[in-house]
Amino acid sequence: MKKTISISVALAGSLAGGVLLAAPNSEPAKEWPAAVPNFKAPAAGEHPRLLFRKSDLAALRERAKTPEGQAILKRLRQTLDGRDGTSLPAEFGMKTKPAQDGAGPLAGSPAGQVFTISHVAGYGFLYHVTGEKRYADLGRQAMDKALEGYRGRDQRYSFRQPFGALRAGPALGWMAVGYDLCYDGWDDEYRKKVAQVFATYNEGPNTSLAELVRGARHAPPSNHWGMQVGGGALAILAVMNDPGVDMTSITPLLDVSQKAMIRNVTEGFGDGGYFAEGDGCGSMASHIVYLSALQAWKVAGGKDFITPRMNARWTALKYFLLTVPQPGKLDNLRSCFPERGGYPHNIWARNDGMSGAGYFAIGYQAVTEKERAGLWWCYNNWLKAHDEKNGTPWDTNSPYPHNSILAFINTPFGTQPVNPAECMPWYVHDSKHAFFGFRNRWQDADDIVVSQLARKSPYRFAHGPDKNMLIMEGAKRTQWGSIPGNAKVLAVSPSRTAVVGDGTTCVAIDFSKASGMDGMLVMSGPNAPAAGAVDVAGTKVSFLFLGKGQAPTPQVAGNKITVGNQIITVDDGKLTLTK
Repeated sequence: MKKTISISVALAGSLAGGVLLAAPNSEPAKEWPAAVPNFKAPAAGEHPRLLFRKSDLAALRERAKTPEGQAILKRLRQTLDGRDGTSLPAEFGMKTKPAQDGAGPLAGSPAGQVFTISHVAGYGFLYHVTGEKRYADLGRQAMDKALEGYRGRDQRYSFRQPFGALRAGPALGWMAVGYDLCYDGWDDEYRKKVAQVFATYNEGPNTSLAELVRGARHAPPSNHWGMQVGGGALAILAVMNDPGVDMTSITPLLDVSQKAMIRNVTEGFGDGGYFAEGDGCGSMASHIVYLSALQAWKVAGGKDFITPRMNARWTALKYFLLTVPQPGKLDNLRSCFPERGGYPHNIWARNDGMSGAGYFAIGYQAVTEKERAGLWWCYNNWLKAHDEKNGTPWDTNSPYPHNSILAFINTPFGTQPVNPAECMPWYVHDSKHAFFGFRNRWQDADDIVVSQLARKSPYRFAHGPDKNMLIMEGAKRTQWGSIPGNAKVLAVSPSRTAVVGDGTTCVAIDFSKASGMDGMLVMSGPNAPAAGAVDVAGTKVSFLFLGKGQAPTPQVAGNKITVGNQIITVDDGKLTLTK
């Protein structure tokens, strides 16, 4: 007869006595979204309002005088015309809709050579930081090109006749940011004209403003959905209450949008940031436009979707928890990440456009201030020197102007980087998708990450479950054991020990170094690996040791197993780890 096994971990310090720490994403219920303290809603015709307010302009102009700000502005200008940003790009692409979907022949053009959906925003941003109206005039010329139907760098993301709702959302959203940033530099008649274009936007099936805001095409588990609702949110926040806008149609959409913002990170993503279609699709559903829409909801709408719960934060944090950069692979961090699911080419695709660009520039504002210090540490230790060498400083690799704008606004210059081990979660459990991830430290190329998708994700690009845990010891990848599909986090300790299980099978992840190794995995139950197993009173307990050095030999005495300074007690089918 098989025994039912459970594992618990005795906790150290002030948490001793069997108190269990909650998983980092299982927080007490709070108001969601939370009201932004001391928020003052923008008045009719008050701009900018989406990414920053007029009260922020003085600080932004001071930033423009710093070496960091000047470096980003230089890159922004390059993305606008290939030179200094004082002219329109050389090419605008075709005006007619191509017969077939696809990025088109201009997608690989050098930065600044071809028009994009965020050129209007780029000129508008220069207008504000320089105070020179000529940039608002260039923004108007670029807006006219979009209204005329020019398709730009990626012919799918066209403001007119885009290829479906998923392309319409980002095109509408980033053009709305352009309207917001150029507004004060345009005359009243032109402002009203453009505002009405946004308020009545409709470029075919499922692309009307109302349909994009609510996500009429597909559902949250599709990577299409977050792109629709994110772009729709930016548009309604940009034009709300402006002269020339009929608010009877816009006001109801503000409530619809708030619900859609939450649905994206509860039905598509889970509470630990894993996406239904996998990591590459998740990058589209979060970073192309959705996370910037959350930023706009906070700045323009007074609603904070980030702080109350970790759902949205994990969509940004997961890339930093699970990535272990390796020498010679800084241009291919995807290879340093345990990719799963559809469109893996999007993961860490920093140079290719929108889908995998700006994980730092966008992510800084998608987390708490404490967590931001950890992302800042990652950038400074992983990519700062690399980006400076390539002329794309501070995460401005993307040829799209909006990524440089976000880097300028969001990068926490002047603040102290903090090792993520001190300010970010070291493990994640996405309870919706049964995804687990654990990291021993943030130190160097030998860091260890253990992860597993323990249940099948049955959506489009169906994938999983992983047969075994995937173990990344620096560049080395191995597999061992398996977390059950219905497992829960049973206990964690401040010394970086976690236990997961379902009552029959349990896995302990020990990064405390008490065993004498950097990491130790312990597994009990009927499916525990035979190799490395010991028998304790009829219970099979398996071990895997991680890190450099000679692996210790578990010593069994009675119902106890000693491994270095770690003691594992077997008592009535319950395994307890104590130092």
